Amino acid sequence: MRMKTIAMTMATGCALVMLTGCGVPKEEFEAKVGELNTAWTENESLKGKITDLESLLNAEKAKVSASRIELEDASTRIAASQKKEAETSSALADEKAKVAGLEKELATSKSATVSAQAGAAALEADLAKLQDEHKKLQVRFEQFDANMKALDNAAQQGVAAPKAAPVAKPAAEKSALDILNDMGTK
Repeated sequence: MRMKTIAMTMATGCALVMLTGCGVPKEEFEAKVGELNTAWTENESLKGKITDLESLLNAEKAKVSASRIELEDASTRIAASQKKEAETSSALADEKAKVAGLEKELATSKSATVSAQAGAAALEADLAKLQDEHKKLQVRFEQFDANMKALDNAAQQGVAAPKAAPVAKPAAEKSALDILNDMGTK
């Protein structure tokens, strides 16, 4: 800036010397000096505008720098969020796979439970049949025991053994031969 001012002053001085020394009329000289002063004033106002524009430019550069920093920070946060989202998606997929495995295990367990309940019901039916047969055998054993005691008493007394009472069988258990024997004795 100073160099320009010095150069302008020198140019003005040289122009004044040349104009005055060359025999230029005073009006023309003053007109040129007026033009020169006007140009000088205009130059100074333009310098002020340049200074103002440079300060505005610096302010805008500061805003751009701040925006760039914010943008970089936002980019960093976005990258971190995307990484976290990827991790969360991976964890969610793992959990879904675990849930699917547990659902399969649950279905298998339910199937095994239904099968075990069916087996238990069949075993309970078999147990009921066995208990019924046990009761029938117990009745027949008691009859057999009574007959044996009667035979034993008769043998001790020397008397002919009484005829054992026939064991009454339920109609469902009688065979065809038993039914014919019953008919023949009546």
